[in-house]
Amino acid sequence: MPKIRMENTQHSLITEGVQSHEQTLATIKPFWVFFVGNIGVSVWLLGVLIAGMGLNFADAMFVILLSSLVGTAFPALTSILGPLTRLSQMEAGRFSLGRTGKKLPAFLNWVGAIGWDTINNVLSGAAFVSFLAVIGLHVPFWLALGVLVFVQMLIGIYGHHLIQDTSQYTGIVLGFFFAVIGIIAMHKTGVTAPTAPAAAPKDVLGAFLLLMAYSAVSWTTYTADYTRYLPAKTSSKKVFTSVFFGLFLSFLALTFFGYVTASAVTEQAPEGVMHALQNLTGKFAPLVLFLIAFNSIPVNAINDNSAAYSLMSAGLKISRPLAAAVGAILGYVICILASSSFVDFYENFLFLFAHWVTPWAAILLVHWFCIGKKEQVTISGITRGSIIFVLVSALSIVLFSANSLYTGLLSNRVGGADIGPYIGFVTAGLIYYVSLKLWPQKYRAAK
Repeated sequence: MPKIRMENTQHSLITEGVQSHEQTLATIKPFWVFFVGNIGVSVWLLGVLIAGMGLNFADAMFVILLSSLVGTAFPALTSILGPLTRLSQMEAGRFSLGRTGKKLPAFLNWVGAIGWDTINNVLSGAAFVSFLAVIGLHVPFWLALGVLVFVQMLIGIYGHHLIQDTSQYTGIVLGFFFAVIGIIAMHKTGVTAPTAPAAAPKDVLGAFLLLMAYSAVSWTTYTADYTRYLPAKTSSKKVFTSVFFGLFLSFLALTFFGYVTASAVTEQAPEGVMHALQNLTGKFAPLVLFLIAFNSIPVNAINDNSAAYSLMSAGLKISRPLAAAVGAILGYVICILASSSFVDFYENFLFLFAHWVTPWAAILLVHWFCIGKKEQVTISGITRGSIIFVLVSALSIVLFSANSLYTGLLSNRVGGADIGPYIGFVTAGLIYYVSLKLWPQKYRAAK
């Protein structure tokens, strides 16, 4: 095992970025961070949901493959900013959004990271309680969850370097065992035959958008956090490839397993998947419980660390370890106090986040490819990019949201498909690009 060292604890890690002499990360390392991030019941559930939408085998494989290819390309693209800017993903937004303008998406990302931390822990805590009961230890939920959160928080406090090493070793273990579980489950259920009639185009589109919302959006705001320690001279192609294949392989495999074993799942929820896998694996059921509990450690350590980066980018001047601890503890408290209805509400609330992530990503990428390679200047206050980001995000929700919390004004006109994030990406990127061409940016550097 490599020597454990703590990442820089000071606020300068965010404002000034990684020092050039620290950019020594091996190119393969980010692969494992994003590979392990997709190994879990939530991705398996997506395949179950696709089966529940009535897609036959051919249609489902087409949707799963296409969404895996296109969806994972989004976060892989934003990851290339890491070694080039030496900044965290949310802080890199200061070039296009301004010193003040980047604070809003940073705060939103902090809220999102805490939310996914909470949702991941609800199931993992329950699985850990069940696993301990199997081996004769009866502990309350708050205590079992506390053990998991403590380990997650400790890794998050140590930061980037320990997260990279933890992801590699846990990724190998979790990847192997989830593949074994998937093969056992397929052996029990059999692969669904392509005998069902072809799904309607709107059902295929709905399935594609569902998978894209998870694969494209959920990691886009994190990726540069775990590539910025790569040497600055690392080619963008290698950075993209490392992140892309980490996300692509894990997402493709688990959604496939979820689809072909969907007949064994009686409840289309994470708990339903967990119970189905226990039934399918027989005497290995305790292993399933342990893996689901264990999986939350590397995933939520990533959440806690990126939440810390985001909170600091949002303007709170505290040390990185304290910011990581605040996020982990807050997620723990919410998880303990939350009712099942609140968790459902929170999850739907988080899916609304797709409407701001895609316009934000479009503006960052357009800015970088048009200007960023020439000069990196942090603009005071807010910029035209910040204004475009806010307006497009708001209109995306108002017009196209297809969420149980809010239905957009035009949602029914497009068959109830939540196309807002994708329209937002194209619209924000196009408007920002045209504005840069017509009115070249006049810089006023921030102090």
